Amino acid sequence: MRTTAILLFTTLLGACGGLPSREAQDAARINTQLGLSYIQRGQFEVALDKLKRAIKQDPQFADAHAGIAYVYQRLGDPQRAEHHYRKALGLSPDDPALKNNFGVFLCSRDRSLEAERYFLEAARDSRYPTPAAALTNAGRCLLALQPEQAEKHLRKALQIDPGYREALGLMAQLSFQQGDYLRTRAFLQRFDLSSGATPYLLYIAARAEAALGDRAAAAAYEQRLRREFPDSEFAVQSTSDPS
Repeated sequence: MRTTAILLFTTLLGACGGLPSREAQDAARINTQLGLSYIQRGQFEVALDKLKRAIKQDPQFADAHAGIAYVYQRLGDPQRAEHHYRKALGLSPDDPALKNNFGVFLCSRDRSLEAERYFLEAARDSRYPTPAAALTNAGRCLLALQPEQAEKHLRKALQIDPGYREALGLMAQLSFQQGDYLRTRAFLQRFDLSSGATPYLLYIAARAEAALGDRAAAAAYEQRLRREFPDSEFAVQSTSDPS
C-alpha cells in the first residue's frame, strides 16, 4: 500500500510573537501561501524560494517552517526537513495536522515508534478532521515492526470510519500475512477491488481465493493483475505461483 500523502496546510495560523512588523508578517503569509501553491503543483524549487523569503520576513511563522520542511523532505534533505518540522512544532505545539505530517516524515526515516506518538496525538485531537487517517498511518508504520499494535490502530480507525479504504487494505494485507484467508477475503470485499486496486491487493486476493478453494475467483484476480499491472513484480510472481 502506498503511504498516505502528507496533508498540505490550507489554513494559516497566527504568527507567534510581535517582533516582525505587521507588514513583514503579512508578506510572510503571502509568500507562504505562494509556496504552498507551488508545492501543490510540484514546483518545489520555486516553493523553496518563496518559503525561505517567508521565514526571513517572519522567523516565528509556524506554517512557513512546516511548508519548507515538507519541501526539504521531498528534495531529499532529511536533516533540514526535521529541523524545520521541529521548529514548526515548537511554534505551534498543538497543531494536529503538523503532528500527523511530522509522523509521516519520521515513519519514512524508519523511526516508527517516534512516529506513532505523533500520529496518536493527532488522532486524539478533536480539531483534527480525519482521525482515521492518522490512526491508519500509525498502523501502516508499525505493520512490520509490531503487527499486533498495528492491528489495534487499524481497527480503531475502522471503528471511526468503517469504510476507510486505506485501513481496509492494510487489514487485508495483515490478515493475509497471518494466514487468515477468510478475513483477507472479508476485508477485500469491504475495500471493493472493483476500483482503486493495487498490484499487491490483487495478488493477495488471488492467493487467498486459491487457498480457500475458489479457483475461478483466483483466476479472475490473476487476469486482472496481469492485464492492469503487467510490469509489476506481483504479476510476474503470480505467473510463477502454482494455481
